[in-house]
Amino acid sequence: MDLSAIVPLPISAADDKAAAFLPLAGEAALPRVVSALIDAVIEPGRVVVAAAQPLIDDARESLASQGFSTVSLVEVGGTGNRARCIAAALAHLDGAAFSTSHVLLHDMSQPLVSSEVRDRVVAGLHGGGGVVMPAHAVTDSVKLVDGHGSVTGTVDRSALRAVQYPRGFDVHQLAALLSRAASSEFDELAAVLAEGVRITVVDGDADGFRVELPRDLQFVEAVMGSRPPDLRGS
Repeated sequence: MDLSAIVPLPISAADDKAAAFLPLAGEAALPRVVSALIDAVIEPGRVVVAAAQPLIDDARESLASQGFSTVSLVEVGGTGNRARCIAAALAHLDGAAFSTSHVLLHDMSQPLVSSEVRDRVVAGLHGGGGVVMPAHAVTDSVKLVDGHGSVTGTVDRSALRAVQYPRGFDVHQLAALLSRAASSEFDELAAVLAEGVRITVVDGDADGFRVELPRDLQFVEAVMGSRPPDLRGS
């Protein structure tokens, strides 16, 4: 298996250009994510950060500041949406000197990357999964609410899971899903479900939650600070 990784930085992130580059406990979110992915793919050039044009200079500076200047940085013009970013990354990998059979797809909405979850996704790909996604049990009480805002019942959460990142794909499977995408934002989970593609599910992690930076900065740093010292960097 020839593994690479993709981190899209779409134009929507330009609403707050600092989000992907905001320090989390001293290290910006983007190089923090890239560092975890490099550990899986070994070669820095196999990690492709596909950034919308307004974000490219900040992305380059952020990566270089942490010694990741050899990561593949692809500038995405035009609308710079998520679909275009992923397509640009796939095109870059297709033309690279090395071959890629599988990819890890990450999203900056989940800046804390568990090495254990990452390794479980990679193991799922090694085991023959064409689409591998980590999922964590939903522990919150989930309620049904009617059109008037009244609570009408409680959802049985025993079968509910929150799907996380990174997500693993056979590279041809991801390219095919993207080619048929109806939305420029491209929700790969929705695309997989719509086409009935089998998903190999691996255990996720309690820290694999979605965040909105900078709004959630203090919360994320509090979570990181609660970890044992040897895990605070991830």
